[in-house]
Amino acid sequence: MNEQPIIEVKGVYKKFCTNLRLNMLYGLYDIFKLRESQDIPQLRRNEFWALQDINMQIKRGEVVGILGMNGAGKTTLIRTIMGAFPASAGEISVNGRITTVFERTRAFQKFYSGTENIRVKCGLFGMSAEEIDDKVDKILAFAEVERFADAPFGSYSAGMRARINFGISVLANPDLLIIDEGLAVSDVHFRKKSMNYLKEIKSNIGTLLISHNMEQFEQLATRLILMEKGKIIGETDDIAYGIKKMTS
Repeated sequence: MNEQPIIEVKGVYKKFCTNLRLNMLYGLYDIFKLRESQDIPQLRRNEFWALQDINMQIKRGEVVGILGMNGAGKTTLIRTIMGAFPASAGEISVNGRITTVFERTRAFQKFYSGTENIRVKCGLFGMSAEEIDDKVDKILAFAEVERFADAPFGSYSAGMRARINFGISVLANPDLLIIDEGLAVSDVHFRKKSMNYLKEIKSNIGTLLISHNMEQFEQLATRLILMEKGKIIGETDDIAYGIKKMTS
């Protein structure tokens, strides 16, 4: 694969502060201080590194699984890639549309209907009105909630919400799909359906997968990255060996 990476992360650092007041003061200071983004800042009082010198790239056709204990920096990394957290240093280049699947449904309004929520979230992913019109019925069908399309989202079960969340993310024409424990919810039938669909589309997109389910890595991943304390400490494309070695 010689094409341009969909996502490239170069020397990314991210720090946080454990004290709210100091965090606000540091934020104001950083806003008005003219500091080159590539400089690596020094830790100040009550600050700690959540990410340190992260370098990675994902190309179309790759499914990169990230392994690590809780607190290893996995979720911070994907939120920094998405732009929810600004990097403290380093560079992230994105070439295409990113969609996300999280265990918790985000950006949904309980008083909106299922259809209205689909339209809003597709819009947040950068889809045009024409694209959204083309996808709404397909997402409802994929999520198996057509009969409840006009019902308020707050009346949906957790499984229905999860199915819509997943359906939007995989059918919104992503270039990079990020899944953070997004297959840990819903019923066995839909998890199997979701895995089969991911296998169908994975050659056309890049996928970043975070899960505690090793079977998902075995079935989908083309490469594994191991994180610990905010750092990448290992990487392999031998999935079976990687799972055994990295989790031992």
